[in-house]
Formats: sequence, C-alpha cells, structure tokens
Amino acid sequence: MDKLESNLRVIKNTLGVFGIIGNVIGTIIIIFYCCTIRFFPVGLSVGDVLFCLCIFAIFGTLYIVFIGILYLANKLFLFRFFFKKKINKIPNCVNFYEAQKSYLSFAIYANLFILLCTFFVWVESGNLISSLIFCLTTYLAVGFIGWLETLIFQWEENKILNKYGLSEKYDRRLYFYIRNIKISSKFLFRTGICIIPLIVVSGIYVGLTNITLSLIGVRQSDVTIYVDKNYQHLFYNSENKDYFDKINCSSACQLEHVNILMTNIGTKTKFQIPAKSIHNTTDSPIEFEVPNEAIKGIRNK
Repeated sequence: MDKLESNLRVIKNTLGVFGIIGNVIGTIIIIFYCCTIRFFPVGLSVGDVLFCLCIFAIFGTLYIVFIGILYLANKLFLFRFFFKKKINKIPNCVNFYEAQKSYLSFAIYANLFILLCTFFVWVESGNLISSLIFCLTTYLAVGFIGWLETLIFQWEENKILNKYGLSEKYDRRLYFYIRNIKISSKFLFRTGICIIPLIVVSGIYVGLTNITLSLIGVRQSDVTIYVDKNYQHLFYNSENKDYFDKINCSSACQLEHVNILMTNIGTKTKFQIPAKSIHNTTDSPIEFEVPNEAIKGIRNK
C-alpha cells in the first residue's frame, strides 16, 4: 500500500510539474504566434480570457502527450540499462519481467508513432528533407530525455546513499545551492525533459500551435468566407484591385482559399489570401483585418 501511495504521489507531482510547464510554454507560444502574424486581439471580454485559458490548457495537454511519447520511445534504447540496474533489487522477478514487457510494448508503439508522424510531415510538406530533419531531431530529443532519465535514476541512488551515509559528496550531487536557496537536481532534470523537445524537435512548436488553434476554431486553413459587402472597399483599395473586381459582392463578398489566422478572440478577425490564389506567384500573401461582425459565414472545403 505504501508503495502504491508513493507511486501515485510521484505520478501526481510529475503531472503537476508537466502541466504547469506545459501551460506556461503554451502561453509563451501563443504570444509568439501573435507576434508572428503581427496581430493582437483587442476588446477582450471575460469570456475571451477564459477561452484563451482553454487554448493554453489544450496546448499544454498536447505537449504533455508529445513528451510522454518521447519518454516511452527512449525506453526501447534504455531497456538494457534499467534491466541491469533493477533486476538485482526486485525480489519478485516474475512481476518485474511482466512490467518490462509492458514497457517494451509501449516503447515500440511510441517509436512507430514517431515514424508515422515523420511520414505525415512528408505528405503534408511534400519535402522529404523536412521529414528527415523532423525524424532526426525527434530522436535527438529522445536521446536527451534518455540521458536525463539516467541522471534521475542516479539521483535516486545517491539519495539512498546520502540517507544512510550523510555524505557531503552525495549532497552536492543531489542539490544545487544558489546563495541560501536549495534546488533539487532531480527537479532540474525533470524540467529539462519538459523543455528539451520544444528546443530540439524541428517545427514542433509551430505544429502544436497550429493543431491547437485549429482544434478550437481560432485558426482555419483553405476556407471560403463571406464578408459583409459594406467592407468591400478594403479589397478594392488593395494592390490587387483587378483580382477583387471579379468578386461578386451583390449580397456578401465571397472569398475563396482563405487562411483565417485568428478569429473568435476579441472584436477583430485577421485572415490572409495566399498569393498563388490571386496570380499564381510566390509573393507574400495579402492580409486583411475586419470586425467580427463583418464575417457573415465560413464554409470549409
């Protein structure tokens, strides 16, 4: 019972740390996304603030799941290390073997999922190099996580030695001291496990941000929108007036192949029309900002 309570406490504390870090990272990423599209919502209500908190929570959840997959994937490579370390310390070897089989199965599934994501990146981007870079950086993050996990395991061993030996040598391995502040090395290692994937894995912050905003309807790609005809002057005064002259604005202006960058937050919506949809070039897309009430409808493909 004590062992079960101890494990549940560890899981609870770990998820708590991951949850806080995930939400903080989510907040930073969303702010960075707003800087990228050069648009910050205005006229926020209490409901909009709560909506933003939901966005941060969704991003944090997705990021925790991603970290969990990388954490399980590294078990395939650390299987021998932990097997040798723990086999002599566990009295019931049968249960230990069964647990190792379960871990190994999850590790195989996690690695297959990474390969599936690599294939998905290849299909979506149409660029084999981008998918290979994603795969390489993902396994680089897996390696870092595995290294940090071995440091955590060694921390546990040093803690046991310090408990019975009370040695200053082991105490220095267990904690960092900043003036009078005592910081656990284990906490820093776990924080590193949370942060490293975001730094190392190519394009992960962009991918998770787009998935989060798409799931909640803030960002939408390749849709048809209907804009109030009273705002048609925005299009006719743009540099591509010839293109917008062809649009029928009898009841509402119908714009096709539109990427909505941000909506449902604040009082304005920002969207862009890719340049290839206008004159088949690789120029920068045309961007517009309109009040939310100007959007009369959105139709997905």
